[in-house]
Amino acid sequence: MSDTGLGQSDWRAIRWPLPLSRDLVHIVRIKFDLPVEQWTQLTALLTDEEKQRAARFRFDLPRQRFVICRATLRQVLGNCCGVVAEDVPLNYGPHGKPELAWDRLSADVPRVQFSVSHSGDYGLIAVTIETEVGVDIEECNPAVKTLKLAERFFSPVEASELANLPAERQLDGFYRGWTSKEAYLKATGRGLTLSLSSFCVRIDPDQPAALVHIDDQPDESPCWTTYSFDVGPGYAAATMVKCQGSHIALWDWQH
Repeated sequence: MSDTGLGQSDWRAIRWPLPLSRDLVHIVRIKFDLPVEQWTQLTALLTDEEKQRAARFRFDLPRQRFVICRATLRQVLGNCCGVVAEDVPLNYGPHGKPELAWDRLSADVPRVQFSVSHSGDYGLIAVTIETEVGVDIEECNPAVKTLKLAERFFSPVEASELANLPAERQLDGFYRGWTSKEAYLKATGRGLTLSLSSFCVRIDPDQPAALVHIDDQPDESPCWTTYSFDVGPGYAAATMVKCQGSHIALWDWQH
């Protein structure tokens, strides 16, 4: 299941509180073009470990993006969980996926699940409850060798689907596939331990995005809903959630 009709007009200024349900995925779009005096103030929301991590970046731009993304994540999760941003407890799964530390939250806090991705001038945060969710954004590179990369990383079915697209649609098809695959990896938390060719997504950018097949779980793909949506010119993005019949809301973060 999927939706392909989500464009720039669907992004709205974020409103609190966000309604939380298992069949609703909130996507929060972050823009990184903040003046230095504004984004540096956001470091106050980070933990000491996160501040040390930010300080290790050699250049200002990646440091800026890390600070803005992590501070915004803390604000979003804090609002969803009813705690201040600085007190949002985060752990990391066995493959590096960030997750809430439930043992440090009260029992009545909603079971919030989330995923984070950033590329170029944008970051995305996906939020839902009680089920796995993943999100990915990629800045599209027109010079990328789409067919060669697809042959290397995609399944044979996906590589063939991409090769059969008109030449002018292959770049969009490649990034449709790549973001959908990354969203699934992030949702499962398996990261690079799962081969990109071991599951199949829909490549054609003119068809609804979808998880088509999983090699070792042939009955699992219908359980997932995939969305591809418009973040901005020159970008591709997708989210995947383990819930049939879910829907999506697109929000712009206001710093």
